[in-house]
Amino acid sequence: MPSGVTSLSSYVFGNCYALSSITIPSGVTSIGMNAFQKCYGLAEIHFKPTTPPTVSNSNAWTSIPTDCKIYVPTGSLSAYTSAYNYPSSSTYTYIEE
Repeated sequence: MPSGVTSLSSYVFGNCYALSSITIPSGVTSIGMNAFQKCYGLAEIHFKPTTPPTVSNSNAWTSIPTDCKIYVPTGSLSAYTSAYNYPSSSTYTYIEE
């Protein structure tokens, strides 16, 4: 994804069954509803923003596998695990990188 991207629109990757990994550029400030809906093959999400982007609703992550690893910048773990509308840290594994 290009580094100049600032938002992910609703359904942008919805139904991308073969999507296995994605890196969210540091400039992204918002993620739309159902952005990753039914991305059944998603194994890794790498967030580069130190502040979690605003997520319009929890449906952004509908049906991503529970073994999907969520990578966040070092020092941002608490911000991401407590951010509104993000996958639950009791179900998903968050890792600082």
